[in-house]
Amino acid sequence: MNKKKQKLNGNINDYPLVEVKWLDCLADNSWMSIDKAAKLEPAVAYSVGYKLLQTKSKVTIFADYTIDPEDQSITVGNTNTIPAAWVQEVTEITFK
Repeated sequence: MNKKKQKLNGNINDYPLVEVKWLDCLADNSWMSIDKAAKLEPAVAYSVGYKLLQTKSKVTIFADYTIDPEDQSITVGNTNTIPAAWVQEVTEITFK
């Protein structure tokens, strides 16, 4: 399957660097009592990347990018799309 890479407009400064705190599924395939199983909680995960978009249904971030030398468009890699219902916080990262 040959997919065309999606290129972004603007420059990297148009995409804020963020940390996303979110809940993830916790799976355990070991034998355990009903009481112990009932006490299991989702894992709290943290992801850092450039925020591509945030909607009512999802947050999408990317960790890597390239810039086309001819038209200066951005191509992204290592993307994470997290269901909005799982997201606890989105915090912008700033540098002094």
